[in-house]
Amino acid sequence: MAGPATATSLRLVLISMTLANAMILVDQTAVPLILPDVMSTFGIGSGLAQWVLNASLLPLAGLLVLGGRLGDLLGRRRIFLLGSAMFGGASAVAGLAPAFWILLLARVVQGAGGALMLPATVAIISSAYPPESRGRALGTMGGTAAIAGALGPTIGGALTSLLSWRAVLLINLPLLLIVLWCTLRAVPADPPRTGRAHVDVSGSLLLCVTLVGVVFGLSQTAVWPLTSPGVWGPVLVAVVAGGLFVRRERRAHNPLMSFALLRRHRNYLGATVSQGLAGMAEMGLGLIFPLLLILNLRMDPGLAGLALIPTTLPMVLLAPLTGRWYDRSGGRAPMTWGFLVLALSGVLLAATVSMDSYLWLLPGLLAYGTGLAIVLTVNDPVTVDSIPEADQGQASGVSATAEQGGGALGIAVLYAVFHQVYLVKFYAAQDAAPGPDLDPDTIGKLKDILIGEEQTGLKVSDFGEYVQTYLIPAREASNLGYAVTFLVVTGLALIGAAASWWLVRRPAPMTTDTEPA
Repeated sequence: MAGPATATSLRLVLISMTLANAMILVDQTAVPLILPDVMSTFGIGSGLAQWVLNASLLPLAGLLVLGGRLGDLLGRRRIFLLGSAMFGGASAVAGLAPAFWILLLARVVQGAGGALMLPATVAIISSAYPPESRGRALGTMGGTAAIAGALGPTIGGALTSLLSWRAVLLINLPLLLIVLWCTLRAVPADPPRTGRAHVDVSGSLLLCVTLVGVVFGLSQTAVWPLTSPGVWGPVLVAVVAGGLFVRRERRAHNPLMSFALLRRHRNYLGATVSQGLAGMAEMGLGLIFPLLLILNLRMDPGLAGLALIPTTLPMVLLAPLTGRWYDRSGGRAPMTWGFLVLALSGVLLAATVSMDSYLWLLPGLLAYGTGLAIVLTVNDPVTVDSIPEADQGQASGVSATAEQGGGALGIAVLYAVFHQVYLVKFYAAQDAAPGPDLDPDTIGKLKDILIGEEQTGLKVSDFGEYVQTYLIPAREASNLGYAVTFLVVTGLALIGAAASWWLVRRPAPMTTDTEPA
């Protein structure tokens, strides 16, 4: 594709691709703040509401590599416009959804549309800009989109409080009109296709089944016991599909994902592992934090969004400093220290969550944002500097898949941990209490109360003495659930620190692609 010739066209290309990139990231980080209102609108609990996030994240993660491949084969502008139309149409349906199942279906289409858009944004800018200014353009797009994504919780909370949770989804429509206008005006049309396009559809399907199976199985722990076929059955299917995916990619003539690159380039392997673990912490706690602030600390969504600024502000402030740190020392030190700070944040949050005070949580929130900002800022340059230019498109797709897939897995894992600890603690407290046992009718009433309070916060004194008998241990059980969940994040971060220290080295100048494994 020939690049646009004028400075105006280049600016329009950068505006459209940056806005598209930012919109997809904000959609992920803003949606957790709408979940309490979604629960109230449709009368569902938090376990079911997490699928508003996963329904988009899973197809986004599973189809990212395929989206990049389709752009290479069928035309990047063509695929980008198709993805934009899907994303915009699905945003409209989701924002106006009269039923929860329609909202979920629309979110699936949103994720698929985003998977077609996201890889094309990098490729279109790379083709449009000359080599001497390409790096600056890509850095501008990435940095701006990252800042927008970091402000997503604040945006989501503000729109939900001032207008409605539906506004968070419908705001995509005017933004997409700008994206489409700039793209049609500035990005040259794709050349006519010649010959047949060979797409690894089977590999894409196997990857999607792997991700969906694991996440669905773990999510069902909120409904069924761990020994239920509804839990281990989908996970078993995912394991089989994952094995078939690896086998398929190793034998494919034109694979969707090259495992040889991971074997040959330690830095790339380290950055991919790091991206997956960071995604688990980022999106997993993106679901947990709003529940904690709204249910336990009685904040409305707008205030909760503002309260999460300490988790996002470090991304704005530290990205330039971390970039210079990487230039001086390579990726090993920043990634390792970033994960160690993230591990510290889990300990701080676990130690202060029972204080029921935002000020006590603030140091942990700041440490969380700082550690995550350092890791996410360094992951991309470690990947790019590790891989020959000819393979960087595929490597970027794999890295994005690791982050999005890790995010979907993080939501399922961290919520499952929270839910299981909550139930064990709650029922243990009931068994030890002198009050009446829980019967099915009481359980149903208690569930209705908790679902209703998930929008406005749980205040035990609002209810009668009989209900308080159950709500007080429910509050204590939720605090323990949050604490254990934060400590799981500490464990994930320590694994990330160890993997970064072991795998990542300062990249040597690459003259060939034959370095030993």
